[in-house]
Amino acid sequence: MPLKSTKLHRAKRLKNDEFYTQYQDIESECSNYLEHFFNKVIYCNCDTANSNFVKYFQNLKSQGLIKDILWSGGLNGLDFRSNTSIELLKQSDIVVTNPPFSLFIPYIKQLVKYDKQFLIIGNRNAVSYREVFELIKDNKLWIGTIPFGASMLFDVPEPEKLLIQGKENITYAIKDGIIKARVPATWLTNIHHKNMPKEIPLVKQYTGNETAYPKYDNFDDIEVKCKRNIPYDYMGIMGVPVTFIDRYNPQQFEILGLDKDFTYDGKSVRIGGKNLYTRIFIRRKCNMSEVSNDNRLLKTAV
Repeated sequence: MPLKSTKLHRAKRLKNDEFYTQYQDIESECSNYLEHFFNKVIYCNCDTANSNFVKYFQNLKSQGLIKDILWSGGLNGLDFRSNTSIELLKQSDIVVTNPPFSLFIPYIKQLVKYDKQFLIIGNRNAVSYREVFELIKDNKLWIGTIPFGASMLFDVPEPEKLLIQGKENITYAIKDGIIKARVPATWLTNIHHKNMPKEIPLVKQYTGNETAYPKYDNFDDIEVKCKRNIPYDYMGIMGVPVTFIDRYNPQQFEILGLDKDFTYDGKSVRIGGKNLYTRIFIRRKCNMSEVSNDNRLLKTAV
């Protein structure tokens, strides 16, 4: 019975991980990193020879834009944790791929262990995983050039099932007559790109508008419903949606942690008894000119 159960779980995992990235999406994102790819060995360790990632980098190699392209993995290839895959990882400079979502944590841990630069795709929920969030908090990982809130389209083995089980423009979309799975996925990287977040213009005022910034039931600070509503005159702790991370500029803000790290009961934040989706707790950084102009900031300046 345990063996049968293990096989069923593995089959389910493989099925759930069969999301194949479109060539145009790879080209669109990777084009922002060409200067970093130049004369480097690129490793696609979750791909087989017919992968669009491999095809894209073979094209770059033919143009003399990268040194070499290595690949292994995929559903019919080597596991990224195998000894052979790890040896190839050691030989490479940059890893670019779409790893299995179900194995994202061990995958990202391996990249960190071997100190690799990477550009990978992950489910948006991955940013709230402890291992991933800590990298974001420490400015060792950030969002790629595509906005965090945008979904991505993928090819899947049995797209017709999406018509029966899904909802158009929510779980699938039809593009050029082909059914594509719509997935809340995002590019994650530790390579600098041209769309690195600039400072968010702060135009909202907290003082006099306190009712627009309610305090949490289980933590004594304020909720900011969206990043454009971050007030310029509040220097305490604020809870913001996870979509904040694609505008996170460590020169402007400090990420303190996830809401559960701070709430009195160790649970997600609540307002009026209603549970909210995961919040990131942040605090503004202020410069000395701000402090000198307002003595009230002296206690909270960082």
